[in-house]
Amino acid sequence: IVSAVDAGLGAGIVVDGGGTVYVPIRFGNLRIEPELSFYRSKNDTTSTAPINTVEYETKSISLGSGVYLRQPIGSSLETYVGGRVGYYKSDSSRTYPNSPSSNYSSDTSGFYVGPTIGAEYFFNKQFSIGLDVSVLYRPGTTDSTYGTITNKTDMTDLLTETRTALRFYY
Repeated sequence: IVSAVDAGLGAGIVVDGGGTVYVPIRFGNLRIEPELSFYRSKNDTTSTAPINTVEYETKSISLGSGVYLRQPIGSSLETYVGGRVGYYKSDSSRTYPNSPSSNYSSDTSGFYVGPTIGAEYFFNKQFSIGLDVSVLYRPGTTDSTYGTITNKTDMTDLLTETRTALRFYY
C-alpha cells in the first residue's frame, strides 16, 4: 500500500485568493511545485453626468515555482519548508471616454523570492488540504501614465502571504 505522502504527481488550486493553479511533483522528500496565478477584472460605471462615465480594468499574472523539503508526521500529515521564486506582471487602467486627458494606466512587473513553511493534511492518498505562509521579497518597476504625464517608479515590497491549497494527487 502506498501512503498519501508517497504520491508523485498532482494538481492543486489556492482556495483563498484568486486564481492560482499549481502542479506538485514529488521526488522522495522533495516537492517541486510550479505555479501560475492570474486575475482579470473589468468594470464600467455610467453616471448621469457624462464626464463621470469611467471604465476600470485590471489584469495580473505570475509564474513561479516552490521547492520544499517534506517531513511526514504520521500517515496523514506532513510539514514542509522551502522557498518560492517567480515573476509577476500587473496592468491596470482607468479610462474616461468623455475626458481622455484624465485617463490613467499603470504597468508593474518584477520578481518575488522568499522562504515558505507549511503543513498538509491528507484526507486519503489522493486528496489533501495545505496551509502555508511565505515571506516574500518583491522588487519591481511601475510605469504609469496620467493623461500625457508619465512616471517610472522603482519599488521594493516585503510582504507575508498565506495560502490555503487543495491538492489532488494521481
